[in-house]
Amino acid sequence: MTPEISSYDRLLEMEARQRQDPFWGHIHRQLDEIEAAAPTTSAEVLRLLDSTSTQSGFFHGGMDRELLGSLTIAGWEVTEYNAAYYWTAQHPATGESLEYIEGDVYNRTDR
Repeated sequence: MTPEISSYDRLLEMEARQRQDPFWGHIHRQLDEIEAAAPTTSAEVLRLLDSTSTQSGFFHGGMDRELLGSLTIAGWEVTEYNAAYYWTAQHPATGESLEYIEGDVYNRTDR
């Protein structure tokens, strides 16, 4: 008889497999970097998302970990939440602001 694996252990196994995948592993690394670097400006966040622009970028989410969770860990605060695919966040120390719409990430600091 095989021992039963808990749901939590299954999630850990799935995440370990995702981290090895070229596509999903890159996304995990982006979120890890955001959490570790704790960026305080929108431009820094966009750079960590591999954007060449300081005004907009893209996040390829779609897994259990999402950008908003990592930004929260990094010290950002949710200022408006309409849905998982549409929200804004602001850094409390700098006042820098980001808007997320279905993967598109916009610097809304000067808005």
